[in-house]
Amino acid sequence: MNGITRRRFLGYIAGLASASSVPLTLLSDPRQAIAGVAYNPGSSSVLKDIEDMINQWSMEGAQRFAGDKLEPSNELQWQRLIDFYFPPRDKTGPVPYCTSVNAANLCPSLRYVDEMVQWVDNVLARDISFPLRGELATASQAYATDAIKTWIGQGASTCAPPCLMALTRNTTEGNNILNNGLVDSGYFNPSQDNVVVWDQNHPTNFQAWKYRKATKKWDDGSVRIIGTDLFAQQPSSNMRIPSDPQSIDPIIKALDTAMDKHTRVVSLSWQSNECGMLLPMGDVVEFIRKKYGNNVHIHADSAQTFGVLDLKLGGLDVDSIAGSFHKWPCGPKMVGLLYMRADNSPAERFLPNNWGYDEYIKTPEDYGYDAAKGEIDADAKRFSYLGQQNDATLVSTWITALFHTGRFHPNVNPKVIENRIAHLGNLTKDALYAGLPQVIKDFKERPYYYIATPTTHASLRSSVFLFKTPPGIDPGSVMQHVYTEHGYAIAALAGLLRIAPTINNTKTDIDNVVKAVIDVIKKMQKGKLPKNIHQRSYA
Repeated sequence: MNGITRRRFLGYIAGLASASSVPLTLLSDPRQAIAGVAYNPGSSSVLKDIEDMINQWSMEGAQRFAGDKLEPSNELQWQRLIDFYFPPRDKTGPVPYCTSVNAANLCPSLRYVDEMVQWVDNVLARDISFPLRGELATASQAYATDAIKTWIGQGASTCAPPCLMALTRNTTEGNNILNNGLVDSGYFNPSQDNVVVWDQNHPTNFQAWKYRKATKKWDDGSVRIIGTDLFAQQPSSNMRIPSDPQSIDPIIKALDTAMDKHTRVVSLSWQSNECGMLLPMGDVVEFIRKKYGNNVHIHADSAQTFGVLDLKLGGLDVDSIAGSFHKWPCGPKMVGLLYMRADNSPAERFLPNNWGYDEYIKTPEDYGYDAAKGEIDADAKRFSYLGQQNDATLVSTWITALFHTGRFHPNVNPKVIENRIAHLGNLTKDALYAGLPQVIKDFKERPYYYIATPTTHASLRSSVFLFKTPPGIDPGSVMQHVYTEHGYAIAALAGLLRIAPTINNTKTDIDNVVKAVIDVIKKMQKGKLPKNIHQRSYA
C-alpha cells in the first residue's frame, strides 16, 4: 500500500475533509533545516499523506481529551490516555499481553508510532525510488528534528535542527561517538588530560571509557572514576557518593575531588539505570562552569531522562546529550538522539566514527566539504552520515515528538510527563515500603540498606527503583517467575531487581507488580517455586 492510498488504509476519509481546519505547523521550507535540498510542498504525495494522518490524529485528541488536564494523580484520565494511545492489553491473543514496568530498558511504542512505522514499511514495499525516499528523508531530517528541537527545550534557538542533533541508532552509538572520537580530533591528550566518569554510568558511558584507555594505551590517570557507596547515606571518601545522600553536597564534593585543571570531559548518566539516582544536573553544570568555565565538555547520558524530564536544554549549559526513543519516549525501536549545543562548537571536539552519507544519500562533499582536506560539518550534522537507516522508524520520531509536545493529546507536554513519572516513582516507593517488610524483617529500620534508589530526597530520583531480594533468593529467578506467573516484565541486574514505571503504567500496575514480586519471593522461600532458573539478567 503506497502513500496515495494511505487514507483508505486507515479508514480516515470521513475526517480528512475537515482536517484543514486544524493546520499542521511545519517548516515553511525544509531547506531551512537541510541546506541544498530542493523541495516543493505542492508535489509531495507522501508528505501530504503524513500531514493528513497527523491532522486527523490531532482532531481525534482534541475532541476526546480536551477536558483531561492530566494531573499527576488523576488515574482515570491517565487510564483513558493509556487505553487510547497504547496497544490494548489483550490477555487472550496468541501472545498474551505482558505488562511492562521496565521503562529503563524498553517501552511499548505509542499506537500512532506503530501505525506510522507499518505505513512507511508498506510504502517502501511498493516504491523505493529516490524521489519518494527523499520525501521520507525530509519528514525525518527536517520535520521530525524540528519537532524534537521544541521537545527538548531548544525551540527558541535560531539554529537549524540538524546543526543541533543527529538521529543515531541508540544511546550506545551516541555515547561511543564521544569516547571514541575525542583523541583523534586533538581535543584530548591522554598523556596529560583526563575525563571524569561515574561508576553508576551505563556501561557505554563507563566501561567503554576504560576500554578506550586500555586499547589505546592512555595514561593511568586519564580516566577518573567517581565511586558510589551503595545502600549508604554517607560517603566513605570525598570521591564517592552514597546511594541515599542526605543532600546534594556529597555529589558536588565528589565531582570537585575528581576534577582538576586537566579535566577535559565530564561524562555522567543524568539518571542511572543501575542505582536509580537522578543527578542534580543543573547544580553539577553550575559548579563546573563556575570553576572551570567552558573548557570542559559536559556530556549528560540521557537514556534515562529523555522522555522523562522536561529537559529545557535551552537553559541548561550541557554540551551534549544522548538518548533513545525506544525507552521512556515510547517511540520507535532502534533510533537514538545525539544532541550537541550550537555555541562554542562542541561537536568539533569529536571526530565522527562514520564518514558515509545521510538520509538524502549525500556525503559531506555533496555539501561542499573537501574530504581530501579533512573537512566536515562543524556541528552535530557531522554525526548524521551513517548510511542507510530505517526510514520507517526515523519518520516515526516525528510522531513521538508531536505526542510529547501536545499535538495529539492537547494537554500532554514535557512537564506533565515529568510530573506523572515522578508521581509513579512515589507510588513505587510506597508500594515497596509496604511490601518488602513482608519478606525482609529489618526493612523498616533501614530501608536505604535494601533499596539502592535514593529514598530520602524525591528530587534525586524519578521512577527507577532497584532493590535487594532476601538472602538465598536470586533476582534473576524472581524476574522470571514474575513474568511467567503474573505476566509482568521487570528487570534483574547487578544482583538487584528493578521496577521502572512510566506513562503506560497506572497505580494498579505498580501495586500489582510489587505484590507479584512479594508473592514470588514467598513461594521461593517456601520451596513452591524453583530457584536459580534464570542466570542471565537484562539491564
